[in-house]
This record gives sequence, structure tokens and C-alpha cells, in this order.
Amino acid sequence: MKPYKLFAFIGVLTVPLSACLILEPTDYYVTPALSGQLLDSETQQPVTDVSIYLTDEHQTTSDSTGKFTLPPMVVSDDKRHRRDREQLQFIYEYADIMIEGDGYQRRLFNVDGIALLTPALDINTPVSINMGSVYLTPLAEGEHVYDRVYQYTKTMRYCKPTESQKEVDCIPVPEGKTYKQVSPNQPVE
Repeated sequence: MKPYKLFAFIGVLTVPLSACLILEPTDYYVTPALSGQLLDSETQQPVTDVSIYLTDEHQTTSDSTGKFTLPPMVVSDDKRHRRDREQLQFIYEYADIMIEGDGYQRRLFNVDGIALLTPALDINTPVSINMGSVYLTPLAEGEHVYDRVYQYTKTMRYCKPTESQKEVDCIPVPEGKTYKQVSPNQPVE
């Protein structure tokens, strides 16, 4: 076989083989999925049609029972856009969830400060956190949501057996676990 024909033949084989070797994009779960129920702190009634969001593109709204589910923020990685693991960790550490609805004081939660069952978020595995009951403070008559500074919660640990979510910003211990089992993995206060 002449050299130019050999190179042409190798080239014909290389194209299909390289197509087989192209890696599928990888999804990284930059934040956990969050769920819970929004309640009025005075009446204990569900609060509906309230926005829960990380960004304009990543948001949800509470339903008729005050319940919400915010899926995890997913960042895709492909050959053209390699994501630096440190960059993804930075997004997680500084991500804040905003809860905002007419007639209520805004709430802001730092995602990195919400207790996890594992010591750190694994960006390759989806994680879900049930925030339980989240209480919203009604605004005074005539007060606008932007007239008042939002409530900021930097850390949310698991609730101790004697604590109420209405009194303390904490999340319920996951079903099937005890406080003693999950308490070592609480964020540092």
C-alpha cells in the first residue's frame, strides 16, 4: 500500500473512532435541591405564590399549601467548557436562596450554611434538603417589601429535639435519623 493511501485509510478509521471517544457532558450539582413549606409566623397558615430563587433562571413558587421544591442548580461540563472544581465550590459557598412574597419580609438563606447529612456537598451526586417549615414575617400595614431589610440566615443546623422551627432557624432531622446521628455534620456557627 502506498503511504498516502495508508494515511487516508487511517484517517477514515480515526473519524468514527474519535466520535466514539467524545465524552458526554457531565452534570455537576452545584447546590442541593431544597424543599419545605412557607408559613405565616403569626397565623401559622400556608403562604402561597411566594418566589423562592437563586437566580432569575433558577426559581420556583410556593403552591396552594405553601409547599415548594427548588431543584438543584446544575452546571454542565463539556469538552469546550471545562469547569474548575474550585469555581463550582465557590458558587456553592456563596449561593443564597431568596424567599420573597407580597406582604412579607424577605428571607435570605446561605446554601452553604444549611446542614447536610454529609460533611460536604459532592458535586457529582444530587442532594436534597427538606427545610421543613419556613416562617415568614408579615409586613406592617402600608409597609412595602423593599422598605424593610431582609432576614439573613447564614447557618441552619438541625433542630434539637426540644426546639421548634417557629422559634429557631433550624431544619428538621431527616426521617429515619436521630439528632445524635446528624449533629456532627452541622455547619460551624
